[in-house]
Amino acid sequence: MISSPHRAWALRVSQAGSYKALNGLMDDWYETVKADHRLQNSIDSIDFESYMEARDWEGAKRSVERTYGRSRPEHRSTVDTLNAAIQNRTQMKW
Repeated sequence: MISSPHRAWALRVSQAGSYKALNGLMDDWYETVKADHRLQNSIDSIDFESYMEARDWEGAKRSVERTYGRSRPEHRSTVDTLNAAIQNRTQMKW
């Protein structure tokens, strides 16, 4: 069972059925990250923001991992959501 609203995003993103749906979900997720001041302050990184704006989810994931690792639940769920988006996008290419 998914334990938090942040973790639910990884599931939703993993189930997106098209690039358009995936991009829309990631845009919505990023807006929630920006609106969640506690989470935003914990990943306040210019790199993260620029990667997200460019839809470079691999870069955003590396930025979080490099700066914060997976030490806090917010960071784990951020990396999980980015991983789900990366994997889903990769699968759509096949």
